[in-house]
Amino acid sequence: MGSTRLPGKVLLPLAGAPLLQRLVERVRRSQRLDALVVATTDTPADDPIADLCTRIDVPVHRGSEDDVLARMLGAAQRHAADILVRLTADNPMVDGGLVDLVADAMLAARPPPDYAHSVDGTGFPFGLFVEAATMASLNEAAREADAEEREHVTLFLRRRPGRYRMLAVTAPGPFALDRVTVDTAEEYEQVRALFEEHYRRDPAFSFRALLRPPTTETIG
Repeated sequence: MGSTRLPGKVLLPLAGAPLLQRLVERVRRSQRLDALVVATTDTPADDPIADLCTRIDVPVHRGSEDDVLARMLGAAQRHAADILVRLTADNPMVDGGLVDLVADAMLAARPPPDYAHSVDGTGFPFGLFVEAATMASLNEAAREADAEEREHVTLFLRRRPGRYRMLAVTAPGPFALDRVTVDTAEEYEQVRALFEEHYRRDPAFSFRALLRPPTTETIG
């Protein structure tokens, strides 16, 4: 709730429900996740998030506002996870299919990576981000990370590619947009319009619906 550019953005309406609820609905369709947990802060400002989680029957873990790494690990440890998949609530276009794409790539790779992602340099637009990391590597990060790395969860791993095995999961094709996140009021309006356009056609629309349509050429 404490975003400086757009306070309360995760509870803004999106197709008739809070943005966070829509993201939870989409991610719940994953075939690979064993548990889905919302990790929010223990500050009173985030009580509405915890209340929403109760209403939509999703577990919530509350922890430090600044040490996001510790908060995420606390949520994962409660569910005995061996791999943690990190999503952020301002990216409502992420869905279970994208989670499974990253998870399947991580599970199939040999040798197995410590960290897999659809972030920088993968061809996915900003906002179709999924990160997966082993608990072993994140526990090492928790013992050694500085304050900046604790705030950004996976930054400790990404800064040490020689120490951790990395896997970049590439996009299945070009996308029509290069940014589909909610960070400002303008971006919220853009994402809301795009989300609701697709939601009207299919409430379970895939992230693949955002791919650029193929072009056809006529010769004659």
